[in-house]
Amino acid sequence: MPIEVLFSEKDIQKLIDTNNTPKFGPRNTALIFGLSYWGLERKEVCQLPLSAVMSESGQWYKSWFIPAEYSYNGEERELHTADHVVPVLDKYICWLKEKGVGKSNLHTYRKLNPEMKLFVNDRLTPFELTERSTKKKDGSVSYQTRSLDDKLKSFIKNSGIEGATVGTFRDSWIKMMYEAGCGYNDLKAVSGIKTKSTLDAKIRPLERELEKVFNSVFSRIN
Repeated sequence: MPIEVLFSEKDIQKLIDTNNTPKFGPRNTALIFGLSYWGLERKEVCQLPLSAVMSESGQWYKSWFIPAEYSYNGEERELHTADHVVPVLDKYICWLKEKGVGKSNLHTYRKLNPEMKLFVNDRLTPFELTERSTKKKDGSVSYQTRSLDDKLKSFIKNSGIEGATVGTFRDSWIKMMYEAGCGYNDLKAVSGIKTKSTLDAKIRPLERELEKVFNSVFSRIN
């Protein structure tokens, strides 16, 4: 039976190791952390500004908020940055400065532009959102994360992890948070997912598959 692939911590380490290239290693590692540690939705990755996660003094916020205008469901939500993640972020910021990305005359934010997008592509510019050809039911414009998705697909391919998709990063984060003891209400708040059924589909995918199996067993016997 088909089983949904989710990343383990070992898989995340493999993703980091196999994509730790000399040219883009710090960016690749930070990007993987943004998806699998902060659990950012891909549109949020494309739009997250430096000022959301770093204070004027250049310190990483231990708790911070995704601005509502960038949040995938249009609502502000709180995330955290633990001390063990800081070295990864510091290394990435040093890499950005070495590449000349986001330079500012300000003496705040480590002399970087606070409004710069935190994550950049191989051209050292923000990952672009591509307008979809079809609009939403309400007539508003819909966007997709094509350039970011292509980069994530290359990460997965390089790691040799079969069956994973670009959505596996966030789904794995949700499952890991639940298994680490995050309760339903906290998980709904931190993920932005509002319904229990949607969370159940992500934190218990194997049980969902098992139910399908039982529904099929002996189904043709009269």
